[in-house]
Amino acid sequence: MMSNTHVFPLNVPQQTASGRACSRTGCWMLVAVIGPLAATALAGPAAQTACGTTPALPSIGSEVVSGPVQRIDDYAAATAAARQSGSMLLVSIEPASGNPADAAGGHLERPDLQQRFAASGTSWVFCRVGMQDAGAGLAGDPGLKEMRRGPGIFVVDYAHGEVTGRIVSILPRTPGKYYRFSPSHIDALASLPAGTLTQRSMILAVRLHPENPQSTGGTCDPTLCREAAAHSAHQARIRTQGHHDWQTRSQRIAAGRGGAAEVCAESWENQDLLDSCVDCVASWRQSSGHWNAVRSPQAAYGYDIRRGSNGIWYATGIFLKQG
Repeated sequence: MMSNTHVFPLNVPQQTASGRACSRTGCWMLVAVIGPLAATALAGPAAQTACGTTPALPSIGSEVVSGPVQRIDDYAAATAAARQSGSMLLVSIEPASGNPADAAGGHLERPDLQQRFAASGTSWVFCRVGMQDAGAGLAGDPGLKEMRRGPGIFVVDYAHGEVTGRIVSILPRTPGKYYRFSPSHIDALASLPAGTLTQRSMILAVRLHPENPQSTGGTCDPTLCREAAAHSAHQARIRTQGHHDWQTRSQRIAAGRGGAAEVCAESWENQDLLDSCVDCVASWRQSSGHWNAVRSPQAAYGYDIRRGSNGIWYATGIFLKQG
């Protein structure tokens, strides 16, 4: 099962509360294995999918601010700068170009927001484009289908080799079934760990839950991310939620690293990625065992989600407990 992670850049010219809660969460699984916890940092490599071609984008002017956060309001130039500097590229597609009253664009101008990104340990390039200019072509590209064909925020990672050149975050401003954009959600992008679009979307959904669950406060572990991706893909492939083969998987995952736990959930049918991530977290909230794992501090974690051919998304979270 391929993840919704897309290769970028797009083709640009060269320029100088959910239902079925219990049935959708299954049972919470835990295994205890005694041993030290190995601390690791980055999420595993992304599965590749192709993206479509976007019409040539016009230059709409640029403004560069030196420092950890650059501002370049020309998509092609911003892409080139991010690639050259090994930075994260954050693009804000807005209804109109340069509107100081735009909710997302105005939020990006805030000094405290820019300081948050500057302190993230990774350099960033910000780019604001209007729908009447480059934005409409970008929003309509198949690689950005999770943008809901309208304004929003997306992030392309040029800073981490495992996912370089790929879309790793999308925040659509068009309201969905469960996910509703708020400018404050942009703040959370600064501290998300490196990873794929599906991994980071699940982590974001956990962090945006109003009860502030703590399972993502520890180390985002590459092994746990790979295991979560593999199990979500397995559930999606067989179109059945569950902790399949957990006894064997848990021994492999937790060997010498403490106690391992897993949570699983499934979305309603035919939802997009962020709606399904929010839906699955809400589903975990309805199960005391699942929510205890999601809300509690964990030494290490990995989250992921995949969509089955039945239109249902299958989410997995795997944790190593605090020693």
